[in-house]
Amino acid sequence: MTRVREPRWIFLLQVGSMAMIWVFVLGISVWILHLLRTAVRWHDVPGASVGISIVAIPVFLTGAAVLTYVFVGLRRGRDGEGSGGAGAGGSAGLAVALALASGLGLAALPLAAAGPALSDNPLEGRLLFESKGCHQCHGVAGSGEGIGPNLGEGRFSGSFLDLGAALWDHVPGMGVAFEASDVGWPTLTPDEASQLIGFLYFIDYLGRPGDVQAGEEIFETRGCAACHTLGEGRPKVGPDLAQLRRFASPLFIAEAIWNHGPSMFETMRARDVRPPHFEEGDLADLSAFIRQRSRPGPQERVLLTPGNPNQGRELFRARGCAGCHGESGHGGDEGPDLSRVGLQRSAEGIAGTMWNHALAMSEVMEQRGIGWPEFTPSELADVVAFLYFLPFSDPPGDPVRGEHVFTGRSCAGCHEGEGAARQGPDLAGTHAASSPEALVAAMWSHAPVMSEAILAEGRPWPLLTGADLRDLLAFLSRQTKGESETPAGGR
Repeated sequence: MTRVREPRWIFLLQVGSMAMIWVFVLGISVWILHLLRTAVRWHDVPGASVGISIVAIPVFLTGAAVLTYVFVGLRRGRDGEGSGGAGAGGSAGLAVALALASGLGLAALPLAAAGPALSDNPLEGRLLFESKGCHQCHGVAGSGEGIGPNLGEGRFSGSFLDLGAALWDHVPGMGVAFEASDVGWPTLTPDEASQLIGFLYFIDYLGRPGDVQAGEEIFETRGCAACHTLGEGRPKVGPDLAQLRRFASPLFIAEAIWNHGPSMFETMRARDVRPPHFEEGDLADLSAFIRQRSRPGPQERVLLTPGNPNQGRELFRARGCAGCHGESGHGGDEGPDLSRVGLQRSAEGIAGTMWNHALAMSEVMEQRGIGWPEFTPSELADVVAFLYFLPFSDPPGDPVRGEHVFTGRSCAGCHEGEGAARQGPDLAGTHAASSPEALVAAMWSHAPVMSEAILAEGRPWPLLTGADLRDLLAFLSRQTKGESETPAGGR
């Protein structure tokens, strides 16, 4: 049979189509890799859309490989080469190799460390603080005394594993105290470790009582008195602030100021007045002054529950904050990473910081056609709690450095080896390597046994930092997955 020669332009069109398919598939893969690396850099957790895309990549690669196989096979057959199957198989093998390489590249990415699950009410950890006997040695925020330091006197700045490392470093001293008091060592589950450390972290959120005299100075010197009265005198431009006297929390004042921000800015511009700037403690002082100086009369004190960080996350997205600051507050196109701007302060301090940037934010919102977000007092408390807990999550660790921690801090002396040579369990594959809270709970609960083994051999107690625990967790997690080669984890 005479073979009809195919026009060259058809061949070029077919080759071009196949090339476009591979460009599309590889482009999608590179884009997803970029999103994942960006999530790691911002210490964020990839969204559901990214996860769906990851699943779709092997499907795209398989489809492209099949099309390549068919195209090459047809070309071989058309050219009368009996070995076309082998040639096509080689091309398909190359495609499969690309697919596997892409899959390995995705698996090798260091995923951002997801923070421990937060309680809707972080103060619930106070119950654990007492039931585990912590209150017998430690006071909280000035209340209670013991042989241990008062945990509210100094501000804690760090992540979950930073505080977990601080607990670990004090194990020998606390062990002596427990023995002297004849109290058994309290164990922790991962959930309990998350709740207890979350409570300790939350102490600073509550802030300090306001100072009336300092509040009066703020009222007079920050321009408040120029527009507002306190239950006496002739009405001024702004409302009488005496109506706020029944609210105990300074967040009620913060909510009123925030919600009226656009109208206040307009009035201030007309009067050539700069918006007041609030430092931490100012709103607490101002609230105390308003409650005392307002016209006396019967009133019912209105309290505010602590913020719910989980609900605050949803409000952060629903009110449009994520449009500038990213889905989880770790930075976006317009706004900075809020976990790195010093928001680990009291609730009223965070609210004051929000106000200090409100004018600049309102200008950006106006340019982008975004309405000003308003909050109820409880909603503002939730958002503030969410912002407060942003630095609580740990960035990913480096498994290579984690291996050095494992071998250099006495871990390998007990957890490596075979049979009787290994004193402790093989940590790879255990629940302890599954999450930050599981690691802290396991280390704390087994601390007496480890202390006895380490100190009995005359070895010094291995001091650890939060960075050490992050790296150690990354190493153990990678060992659990059975991977011996690890790329450097970004932080």
